[in-house]
Amino acid sequence: MRRSGLVIGLIIIVSTLAFSMFMLKKSLVNYVSFKDATQATDSTVRIIGSPVAGTMFYDRTASALKFSISDDKGVVMPVVYHGPKPEDLDTAMSKAAKITAEGSFDPGQRVFTADNLLVKCPSKYQGDPNAQERSYGATKA
Repeated sequence: MRRSGLVIGLIIIVSTLAFSMFMLKKSLVNYVSFKDATQATDSTVRIIGSPVAGTMFYDRTASALKFSISDDKGVVMPVVYHGPKPEDLDTAMSKAAKITAEGSFDPGQRVFTADNLLVKCPSKYQGDPNAQERSYGATKA
């Protein structure tokens, strides 16, 4: 009886550790270049760039936000995000703040489909290196 309790306890511990490791690995998302992002068609990655002025369009009926960001080399990546428009995106677009998009590349549409957007809080655009970020979109569990 005591031995079976020990075995059951060990199985529970090993299962919990395995599940924790799986979830930790799943929650880690790498920042990649735009070029590498175009290869991420079946995995989630993060890209970061400056918004390209005049590219933002929000379709209220489809809840689709479309815009482009450019990297430090001037390469432009079109981004589409399905969900409510982040409240501080207009300010971010006008202030040329960095926007982080988390998602995958859709080769058929030639667009980066973002599940999450990270945008700096507009009240913090005064050159503060510790500016806060706000996250929009689905949270990964």
